[in-house]
Amino acid sequence: MKIASRITLVFLALTGLAFANVGIQALLDPRAVVAAVEMTLENASSLSTIRAVYGGMHLMFGLFCIFGAFKAQRPALGLLMLYSGGYVVGRLVSYVADGAPNAFVSQWLVTESVTFILSAALYVALSRKVQLAAQMV
Repeated sequence: MKIASRITLVFLALTGLAFANVGIQALLDPRAVVAAVEMTLENASSLSTIRAVYGGMHLMFGLFCIFGAFKAQRPALGLLMLYSGGYVVGRLVSYVADGAPNAFVSQWLVTESVTFILSAALYVALSRKVQLAAQMV
């Protein structure tokens, strides 16, 4: 296994575990998950939304990243790029439209930006490997 594939395996597995962890926490206690962003969940609709978006979706996304680490690295990296990039775009638009968020959310912007950059770099590295292999045939 080449170095880019090994790094990708570790990166996707750890990222997948992190997403799955958030998903499980949100499914079990959605109020605790959103407390750090100063949100309150006061009705069944708001609880259902957080359980769906931060719970179910994050859990399934995390499991896909873990699967992708071993069986589908480039597709998993591509989805991770889109997912983390979407978070970055949304947070930057919110920063312009709404002002600076609290320190917790600002830290997530940094984490999501790094995740985007690393997933893009690994995607390119794996794509080059595929191109080189195709040229050798």
